[in-house]
Amino acid sequence: MSQNDWQEAWSNPDEIDPAKKRALLEGIHKKIDKSRRTPRLLFIGLSAVAAALIILFVKSGAPPVPISQWRELASNETSRKITLEDSSVIWLAPHSVVRVDHRTTKLIKGIAFFNVAKDEQHQFTVKINQQKVTVLGTSFQLRKLDSVNIDLMVKDGKVALNNSGGRLVLTAGQQINTTQPTVNNIDPSEADWWLQEQVRWHNVALKDLLSRLEDYYQIKLTRGIINEKLKVSLTWDMTISMEKNLAILNALTGYNIH
Repeated sequence: MSQNDWQEAWSNPDEIDPAKKRALLEGIHKKIDKSRRTPRLLFIGLSAVAAALIILFVKSGAPPVPISQWRELASNETSRKITLEDSSVIWLAPHSVVRVDHRTTKLIKGIAFFNVAKDEQHQFTVKINQQKVTVLGTSFQLRKLDSVNIDLMVKDGKVALNNSGGRLVLTAGQQINTTQPTVNNIDPSEADWWLQEQVRWHNVALKDLLSRLEDYYQIKLTRGIINEKLKVSLTWDMTISMEKNLAILNALTGYNIH
């Protein structure tokens, strides 16, 4: 790492990229290991620099946590299932990212469905956009809308949402979208419809179908001129690519949606 990287880390600890922090810390460890057989003054100097790095983490607002404890997990074009050490399960929708440390998770991007193993002694928390979701044992979907707002759907149990507006408890079959912070009642199956191998849609408006697909795949579809009110019925196969499913939809409608 360059001298400029060190200066940035000290001057703006809250803004430095986690990968840079990791590189700084690992670089110091390597130099200390190599210096154990070198003159004592060099070893002491490197140790002092390592101590300064620890101070950097303290200065950033929290006790130093070894970065190696956090695991960054991501999905690609398809969903991904992640089983945690406590048997809790996280499903990531396509192009989604989480960071995990035991029963604390950060949703960095996209959509995640959580099925949390009950442990009354240890809360399970998900942090997102300066907001926090806390549960003991439940299942829910969490979606990052932008750098501020989220969408939360609860399938089972209870979930507490803590943010600048206070604390709000949601139960099974409830949803909140913080762009319009009112609690809505939903069909609980809405929270995890995409975990099925095949999803059957019957007489759904084309506009609603495409909106749901864009949210799930995190893309913007090219539609052209279409009748958005057209009702369609089809089976969406979650085990094959989006392109193959769209080919079926186009065959049914005569459109060229891609």
